[in-house]
Amino acid sequence: MQQLLKNLSKQSYIEIHRSCPTTDTVKNILWAHPTSIDLLHVFPHVLIMDWTYKTNRYQLSLMEIVGVTSTEMTFSIAFAYLEAERKDNFCWCLDSLRSLMHGWNMPSVSITDRDLACMNAIEKIFPTSRHFLCRWHIRKNILTQCKKIFETKETFDLFMASWNMLVMAESERNLIDYLVD
Repeated sequence: MQQLLKNLSKQSYIEIHRSCPTTDTVKNILWAHPTSIDLLHVFPHVLIMDWTYKTNRYQLSLMEIVGVTSTEMTFSIAFAYLEAERKDNFCWCLDSLRSLMHGWNMPSVSITDRDLACMNAIEKIFPTSRHFLCRWHIRKNILTQCKKIFETKETFDLFMASWNMLVMAESERNLIDYLVD
């Protein structure tokens, strides 16, 4: 952990961490590059959050927070190691991010998987942000849960093509035009 903190400081990253008061062990740490925070100030409207579960030797979750520019390009805002996927850890992480926003515009939209602890944290820390589920996670669930109800691969593929058109339609009118054709 000391090496990580040293390298973050050496590369001018912004770092916020929370330690256990009795052992001084780092429980959660969030870091962001100053350029990423500058981009966040310009494009604060959409936050996309995802994490990996316990894929490192310390069994910590690695959370990535991504923003979206006006040209629909994504950029990394921050990363955080969290000791557990609990509401208090997500609240700490999002509150730390909010402190880096310096009272500028708050996100209008937050996108995650269906982790209830994270969804509750978003509601608490960014109460005006609308929460949406990630299309990738929804699609993954459809592939897992729906495939077995179709009798043939062809009917499932047709269903998935229709689903993809629905998801990618820019408006209700676009979808109706597609369905009529």
